[in-house]
Amino acid sequence: MNKILLFSLFLFSSSLMAQTWDRKTNIPSARHHPITFSINGIGYSVTGTSSANVPTKDFYDYDPASNSWSTLPLFPGLSRSFGIGTVAPNNLAYIGFGTSSTQFLRDLWSFDASDSSWTRLADCPGSARRHPAMISIGNRIYVGLGDSPTGNLNDWWMYDISTNSWTQTANLPANGRHHPFMFNASGSVYAGLGHGNIGNRGVIYKDWYKLDTASNTWTAMSDFPGEARVAGTQFTAYGYGFVLSGDGDDHSFMQTGEMWRYDPSTDIWTQLPSHPGNSIWAPGSFVINNEVYFLGGLNRRLNFFPKNVYKFMLLDPTGIEEEQEILANTFVYPNPANAEISWKSDISVTDVRIYNSVGQLFQTANAMVGEVDVNNIADGLYFVQFFNKNELVKTSKVLIQH
Repeated sequence: MNKILLFSLFLFSSSLMAQTWDRKTNIPSARHHPITFSINGIGYSVTGTSSANVPTKDFYDYDPASNSWSTLPLFPGLSRSFGIGTVAPNNLAYIGFGTSSTQFLRDLWSFDASDSSWTRLADCPGSARRHPAMISIGNRIYVGLGDSPTGNLNDWWMYDISTNSWTQTANLPANGRHHPFMFNASGSVYAGLGHGNIGNRGVIYKDWYKLDTASNTWTAMSDFPGEARVAGTQFTAYGYGFVLSGDGDDHSFMQTGEMWRYDPSTDIWTQLPSHPGNSIWAPGSFVINNEVYFLGGLNRRLNFFPKNVYKFMLLDPTGIEEEQEILANTFVYPNPANAEISWKSDISVTDVRIYNSVGQLFQTANAMVGEVDVNNIADGLYFVQFFNKNELVKTSKVLIQH
């Protein structure tokens, strides 16, 4: 094992700390407000505003196996921007709303990836709108918020997939807003944040709400703990909701592209590693095999439409907690060491290997032994690695001083 590999193991022995954003193949055409989703391991991006600042009906798909994009036949509806989409358990994508070059829209379309077909569905009877929220729960799709020619909206509507019909549901018990964040977390509708107005003053919100779809009632949850924000992207994985990037509380870029995970069981947000660079306004995202792909939008800081695509591995928080417990139960003492290096280790640890500072292995031991003699070892920095069979669990540094 060479020195580079040893230090790599030290730096990345915890998978929680190893989460990084990886650059993937650029999307063919840059745009903000793309509608993005994934079906059967393929990612999709449709419509959005082009770098020429016009609504589009372009349609692309991404294959992670080949890390390549393909151009698909154009979306059959009106060109649009500021639309929204989701995927239902029936494995169909549903998209609609937004604005064309001449009007606000209220249409709804389904996309069947098995034969690449689009179907026009019943229009929403509520106000035509842009920047709304859309969340799929079972055979229902909930749409609400957004803004119309008359201002910001707080109404909500439910689309029944089985009957192709709409029903109005309870309004959000708060000010109307557009460009909110929203997701399905553990089978419930969550929505909030976004941009609204109080009188003539624009406001970026950080309030957060849950809809009980059985009783048709909203409950105010704890406010989002970070900077108030608008116009990012969101997704679901492992039963948790995630919000990513967007503008901050001044409706301008944030210095970093923040990502947060929401735990619906505790009403707690946890910050995760930010995407590279400053935050992006109106990007898209989709999840394939528990990896989120981040793309599109407008870089307000540099005033350009990025084509960059980044991938980030999402870890099961339950697994992270288990790993953190293993790490907490596994440690070396004393430090500095003189006559011996001792350790305590989690029951999952099977063996221990000790390397010097240039990556040379000089000692192995069964984890249950609990110590090794270092009386005849030269002074210096050493690395103690704990393994579960052949899988590295943790690396600790220890200084030997005689």
